[in-house]
This record gives sequence, C-alpha cells and structure tokens, in this order.
Amino acid sequence: MSFLRISRVLVALAAVLAASAAVPDAQATRSILPPITWLKGEGNFTKAHRGPQSIDRVVVHVTEGSFWGSVQWLQNPRAHASSHYVVGRGGKVVQLVHVSDIAWHAGNWGVNVRSVGIEHEGFTYGPNGFTDTQYRNSARLTAWLARRALMPIDRRHIIGHGEVPGPGGRRGGASGHTDPGPRWNWQRYLRLVRSYAGVQKLSVVPVVPPGTLRGIVPWRAPATGDIKYVEFSVNGRVVWVDRRAPFAFAGGRGLNTTTLRNGRHVLQVHGVAGPGRYDIARKTIVVDNRAFALTSAGVREWSKAKGPVRLRVRPWGARAARMTFTVDGRRIAVDRRAPFVFTWRPLSTRPGKRVLEIVAKSVDGRTASFRIPVVVPQPARPKPKPTPPKPVAPVLRVVSQSFADGQTATGLVVWRVTATAAASVEFVVDGVVRGADVAGPYTFGWNASEESPGPHRLTARAVGRDGKVVEASVTVTVPAPPPETAGSATP
Repeated sequence: MSFLRISRVLVALAAVLAASAAVPDAQATRSILPPITWLKGEGNFTKAHRGPQSIDRVVVHVTEGSFWGSVQWLQNPRAHASSHYVVGRGGKVVQLVHVSDIAWHAGNWGVNVRSVGIEHEGFTYGPNGFTDTQYRNSARLTAWLARRALMPIDRRHIIGHGEVPGPGGRRGGASGHTDPGPRWNWQRYLRLVRSYAGVQKLSVVPVVPPGTLRGIVPWRAPATGDIKYVEFSVNGRVVWVDRRAPFAFAGGRGLNTTTLRNGRHVLQVHGVAGPGRYDIARKTIVVDNRAFALTSAGVREWSKAKGPVRLRVRPWGARAARMTFTVDGRRIAVDRRAPFVFTWRPLSTRPGKRVLEIVAKSVDGRTASFRIPVVVPQPARPKPKPTPPKPVAPVLRVVSQSFADGQTATGLVVWRVTATAAASVEFVVDGVVRGADVAGPYTFGWNASEESPGPHRLTARAVGRDGKVVEASVTVTVPAPPPETAGSATP
C-alpha cells in the first residue's frame, strides 16, 4: 500500500471517529422513544424543513378534554391549532405533525418556529392530575427530542404553555393559557427526562463574576460526572476548548471582554462526556468597557522647556501595565507601577522643537498614547552690568518760600524757605538781615505788626559752603491798623 493511500485511510478514519464523538448515537437515541402512532394532520401546520438543532424548546400542553376527542379536533382544519404529539393517560403517543414542520400550538409564532409541542390528556386544574405512564412516555419523547437537538434539559428549554410570551407582556401565548398548571410535577418530569436521556449525572455551569463585566474576567465551568471536555462559546461561536479539569477559559487566563462590543452577550459551556452524553448551560452577561485613555499634567503643548520637565500621567478606563516615555522617539524611561511620573532634563539638548510621547499598555492588552510638543529655547546670553550714573552735585538754589508775591502779612508769621546745597539761609527784610537758619527746614518768625504799613521786600538768601549766594525775593504788604473808635477817650 502506498504512503499516499495510507494517509487517505488515516484521514478518513479520523473523520469517522470525530463524527462519532460529536453526534449522539442514533441507535441509542431511537431506543429512548416510546411506541408512536402516526396520524398526519390535515393542514393545521406550516410546512418547513427544520433541522434537529434548529429546535431549542419543548412546550408542554394539556388537552382540556379526552384523548381521542382532542386528537380528532387537532386534525380538523377548523381548529386552526395543532400539536406535534398527544400523550394519553394510558401512555399512548400519537404524532400529528412531523418534527421538521411547524405546528400551531404555542400562540406565539417565534416560539412555534423553534419548538415542539406535546399535548397531554387531562385538565389543567382537574383533580386527577397525570398518570405515571403518561409522565414516563412523555419524558422518553422529550429526552429523544433533547438528545437529537443537543438541547439542554432544564426549565429554560422545557417549558409550559403558560410560560410562552403573549401580547402586552402577558404569558400563555395569544390566548393567555395557563397549562399544564399546578398539577404538573416539573421536578419529577425533568428527572425522568434526564434519566432517559442518560445525562442525569452530567452538569456544567458557566461561572463569571456578577454584575457588569470589564477588562479581563475569569470564566470557569465547574463540571460533574465524567465530562471529558468543555467547549466555551461566545454568542454561539466556540472560542476555546478545555480538555483538562478543572475547566476554565483560556487555561485560566480569563476572558478579555475588551474584544467584545459593549452590551449583552451570551456565554455558553458545552460539557461532553461521550456520544450522546453532554450538558449545556448558558449565561447572559453585560459588558461595559470604558475607552482606555491617558491624561497628563505638568507640561503644556509648545511650552518652553527651560529646566527639568516633570510629567505626571494618569490612565483612564483600565489599569495600565506599562508606560514608556520617549523624546523624539528615543526611550527615556519605562514605568510599570502607579503613580506614573517622568522627569526629563534638557540640559544637553539642542535648541528647537522636541516631542514628548507616552505609550501605555493596559492589563487587558489595549494601547493608548499621546504626544506633547515642547520647545527647548536658545541659552540666554549674560546681560552686561549697567554702569551706575555718576553722582550729580546738588545746585545751590532757593526752591520755595512760604510767602507769595503780593501777599498780605499781619501779626506773627512763620517764614519758611526750602533750599538745596545751602550751608545757611538768611532772612532779609527791606535789605536788612533779620535772622538766619543753618539747617533745613529753614524757618524764621517775623512779626509783621512791628513793621510800618505798606509794602515790604522779603528776600531769602541761600549761602553755599563755598560762599556763593543765591537769593529769591517777594513783596508783601502790611496793612494799616484799624482807626480807634470815637468817644473811646476819657474826658
């Protein structure tokens, strides 16, 4: 046998083994079924070509009447209703609609499209309940449907007619049904279904942290029984397979929710023990990841870097695992722990534009960055020291005096003179020195009442240290005394 032929044989054998591991054993599945009588309906259904795995619900109904009466009515086109199966109290099972076709049983088209309806002889609130044989044959039928469709055996996938959504938020489909009612023992029924399906000892559960999820979160799948491997799916797509217990997504590294859009997603775990033996569980999660971004403080764009630059960086939306600081593409520092503070000293840097850049990587693998252009200025040239002005010698000058030209003076007045560079100031009245003062402010008390009425010339004479004299004169008037009143003399 050639090598090529051997290779083809091995490939074909591997394909057969893989198919037998993924598909339930057809013979074992058919052996579950109870005896079924086929009585095709007369148009109370919709022709379809549903595949086994397009069915994800079994809806349990109650006939509200006798077995054969209910069968005949569901075959009647006037009923405008049908069911795939009817199970009698004695265990007899009649099939009216093929599983690949759509029966009109739930009062909700969306549920009809993906479900199988099973009617049970009896009354929703009748005192007699349902028989053991009826429970068992119905459970065998449901177990066959579940194994054939790879459908989980739980109360989310095996429901009563009263749980079907109806208009206006009600339940029970379009007509508000309540069957199978309080007489139906759900716990017993599901236990029987699992028993007939051979999955009663198998269980797998998706476990993720509660609440809204962000970043990388652990996703485990605790399993019981002899489950050999677990498939982890997100929104119906298998993204990981773990073949070693304890089963966990990505080998325990967790689910990176940043790869998913924000909103609702369905996580599913499919635990497989062997052909036809499995368990499936789903969990709806809500992802709300904030954008990974950076903010900084300490440096503004196009600012002048005259001295050490200290840049403080803060991550938002996720924890940063690493930050790299570069200047013009040259790495300056790497920091892996908050607070992230970077210092750059442009002492030996050529003047001109420089670009500071921070590139951060989050713990969930996302990247954020920002760039800040700055300017390194030309080094400042030292300014020459200013030459102090030469001191200017004060000029001998009479600046001002307290009398104004043309003023009237009466009584004792203080004559004040302001002078610069003076050694003394002489006070001269009508050419006669009346007094002198050697320190400013230069003052002299002059009694104008002792002068004759009329004008008088007052001269302030400043005498410098070198003997130089500067004068300033004003003319003031001394008024005549008032006349004495007549009759005031003594006779």
